[in-house]
Amino acid sequence: MADNPTSNDNTRTAPSYTSTPIEPGRLTNSVRMTIQTRVAQRLIHGRRADPASGTPAIVGLYRYAAMTRQLWTAAGNDDPYADWWLLRVEQETDAVREQIQGLRQHIDRFLEGAPAMDIALAHSLEPAVVELSFGTPYAYQGAYLLADLDELVLAIMTARFVGLMNRETFERHLEESGRGVRRLFATIQGYRHLAVTRDDVRQTTQKGQRAIELMGELPDEIRSGELRAAYAPPLRGKADASVPETAPEDPDPGNKDAAAEKPDGSEED
Repeated sequence: MADNPTSNDNTRTAPSYTSTPIEPGRLTNSVRMTIQTRVAQRLIHGRRADPASGTPAIVGLYRYAAMTRQLWTAAGNDDPYADWWLLRVEQETDAVREQIQGLRQHIDRFLEGAPAMDIALAHSLEPAVVELSFGTPYAYQGAYLLADLDELVLAIMTARFVGLMNRETFERHLEESGRGVRRLFATIQGYRHLAVTRDDVRQTTQKGQRAIELMGELPDEIRSGELRAAYAPPLRGKADASVPETAPEDPDPGNKDAAAEKPDGSEED
């Protein structure tokens, strides 16, 4: 008798499923910043040094981001000097933020000098929109300060436009406004990447001695690791899964000249 294909057969084989673990890829991010003044725009790209005229380099945001990325990576690899410089960056960031806020309050008092007038801040008819994709919180904090500076410069220019600030006062405040951000962006220039570790410093290895010669003696709490910057990365091997990994940023995707500069502001040969 032939087999009946429609007969009731309870011996079917269950389908086989292969369990493949799902692993998320590396995280990335993007932020858009709107810039309305040339003072802030120039600090996006910075300026090359010109040895012929004696013009010094100005570190811009893109270069600063690349330099903080180097510090960030080195600090995660137990470089105590990178930790020390990150702490300096945080302290300088706080100081510059207070400086900008204080100057903004001072300028606002100028704008309040005509109580019967409702004065709106000047604005650009064609603001520049900048795409930011950085790998450290320090680069973003630098960008936040640059945005604050942009607003401050708008307030200074508004006070000048509406006749509440004379030319001499205007020029003085305009120069003063960007000084702190330029100082912050230059903070990292004294750091030298030597792939040194805390063990090198403790054991006074050749690397450790070289680091001390170039960058000075470490404070005890930095050398021991007791004191680290608030936003310092976890040490390698002690990674915190809550800290996202992001792609390293381009030193300056729109400015090949700035990207070609060394961290100390000199040019590559």
